[in-house]
Amino acid sequence: MGNLEQQDKPFALAVETSGRTGSAAIGTGQKIMKHHTLSGQLRHGAELFTACRDLLDNAGAKPSDIDHIYISAGPGSFTGIRIAVTLAKILNFANGTKIVSISTMDVLSANAAAYISTTANQITRLATILDAKRGQFYVAVFDRRGDQWLKTVQDCLMTPAEFLQNVPGPDPVWLTGEGLVYYKDRFAAPHVLFLDEQYWFPTAAAVYKLAAEQAKAGNFSDPLTLAPSYIRGADAIPKAR
Repeated sequence: MGNLEQQDKPFALAVETSGRTGSAAIGTGQKIMKHHTLSGQLRHGAELFTACRDLLDNAGAKPSDIDHIYISAGPGSFTGIRIAVTLAKILNFANGTKIVSISTMDVLSANAAAYISTTANQITRLATILDAKRGQFYVAVFDRRGDQWLKTVQDCLMTPAEFLQNVPGPDPVWLTGEGLVYYKDRFAAPHVLFLDEQYWFPTAAAVYKLAAEQAKAGNFSDPLTLAPSYIRGADAIPKAR
């Protein structure tokens, strides 16, 4: 198995294609060996498979060596998510590779942990925002409990006005996600704060981190029922804290 030692298990590939800029990462166990970001926006179809091949070549591995594949299954780019799900199913059917699928909203929540670790800011409430078009946004809300993010509003559709009504102050809520790229001003309010823009985008490294924990617990996705996650409705009210 090339440069990989037999005890370095599981050998895993993570891909993130739900956002504008895709990425891939490989690692063993909980440790990421190498991470690669695609060259531009929406280059998933053109570059992802080449990027994965290059990562495997650098590790001295081949597709049949991949024990686990970790993906973000949405919400997000329709084409990008389909590519990730298709890749996961191909590896499973060809090699028995186990799959862990992570919500893009959970992937974005990992960015807040990275932000906290590199700044003096303390975040206890977080919302992830993705553009769903036609004035609506995919939203999830999290409360911080120790080192974990507890989702208090499940992935749903909201307008900015509904978000500000359903996630009121005075406690501050921090926002992240690609939905802020063009529409940040629509979410402005005295109790709303924003992570730095570099933390608005999902990454394969974050997918790997979260999915490796799920894999360690034995929480794998069923390849027969695995499908891209698209949300089409439902209002949401935050749970009492």
